[in-house]
Amino acid sequence: MTQKWNLQDIRPTGSGPSGPKNKPPTKPTQDIRQKPKEFVPEKESLDPDLESIEIVDGNDKKRKRVIITSAVVAVIILVGFSVNLLLGGATITIYPKSRDVSVQANFDAYTAPKVDELGYELLSLEATGERQVEASGKETVSEYAEGKIFVYNTGSTASQRLIKNTRFETEDGLVFRIPESIEVPGVTKDEDGNLVPGSIATDVFADGTGEQYNIEPTRFIVPGLEGTEQFDTVYAESTSGFTGGFEGDKYIIDEDEYATAKQSLDLELRDKLLARLNEEKPAGFIIYDDAITFVYEELPATEYGDSLATIKEKARLLVPLLSETEFAEYLAEKSIPDYTGDPVIIEDPYTLEFSYADPLIPQSDISQLDTIEFILKGNTTIIWTFDEEEIKQDLLGMKKSETADIFKSYNSISNVKAEVRPFWATQFPDEESDIEIITVIENEE
Repeated sequence: MTQKWNLQDIRPTGSGPSGPKNKPPTKPTQDIRQKPKEFVPEKESLDPDLESIEIVDGNDKKRKRVIITSAVVAVIILVGFSVNLLLGGATITIYPKSRDVSVQANFDAYTAPKVDELGYELLSLEATGERQVEASGKETVSEYAEGKIFVYNTGSTASQRLIKNTRFETEDGLVFRIPESIEVPGVTKDEDGNLVPGSIATDVFADGTGEQYNIEPTRFIVPGLEGTEQFDTVYAESTSGFTGGFEGDKYIIDEDEYATAKQSLDLELRDKLLARLNEEKPAGFIIYDDAITFVYEELPATEYGDSLATIKEKARLLVPLLSETEFAEYLAEKSIPDYTGDPVIIEDPYTLEFSYADPLIPQSDISQLDTIEFILKGNTTIIWTFDEEEIKQDLLGMKKSETADIFKSYNSISNVKAEVRPFWATQFPDEESDIEIITVIENEE
């Protein structure tokens, strides 16, 4: 019969009561059936770089961007508004009429021009200098001063005849005479009905010798007319000093040595006068370099030691002055067929080449002339002018829409552009100082 065994009955060898004696009891083994631990979810480990990423709401970021943009636009508008208020005013850009002209013609200019004639004024500058030269002796000389006067007739339409050697007397009693008979024209009327005295230029010489006759410009009476109606209406004036008068000893100097010293002195005086002209050039006039002339006058030499003499010389710079406005209008009249007499200027008159018609004029004393003939060649631009102050006055408080109508009355303007600030303003400022005018030249064909 087969025997059946229970697991409890099976024991390992040496265990149980039949096992070895005196063996310490073994520590009870822990029950392998432990209480189940509470489940705690383990935190997921992230990549260190990914841990810095912040998740943002896209709609919130868009709203912030819109707010910032709106704020910036508002600031810009506010700044623009403020700048327009602070810089309020008007800028008018004007394009005046202009015309390019080509010039090659002869012109006559007069010291006493009539209607439709070109006039000029004579500028005179003087300087003196000296040099020491070897002298070989002395001689006694007597010389007469000479000059030029303009004789006027202001009391009659009839001409006044003055015969050769007629006397002209200064306030100081110095007498000068005319070398030939002259006919002084009578009074005339200009286009406006104003009386214009008759006049004529003539040379005169001193009635005596000596330096006292070397006088500055002055007025003369005609002693021979005293006791007549013409005494107060016929008179003369000089516009430049008289020269040449001398009485006494002059040193005798070797001609070659004198010529060398004189040439050096002439150049020195010339340079001195040109420097003065550059500093003293009057405003509003045109001065052409080639129109400048020089006149040299020898003054009496003085003793300098036992054998040396001091030669002295006076130089005069003479140049005709042409009025910028009068010359521009005269040139426009002669070169622009449809010119109607409006005020004009020449953009650059020095693009025109000036020369005297008579090549001997530069070596002569042009103070003795009452007419000069010259030639102009070249190209230049004539520009119509306008009154800025008048335009500003016309624009004060006017509506921008009326700008074109305002400028229709200005024949000198071909085009105009107007800017009014702030941009929303509908009319020009009420203060003249807030209106700026800029002129732009655009040459017309």
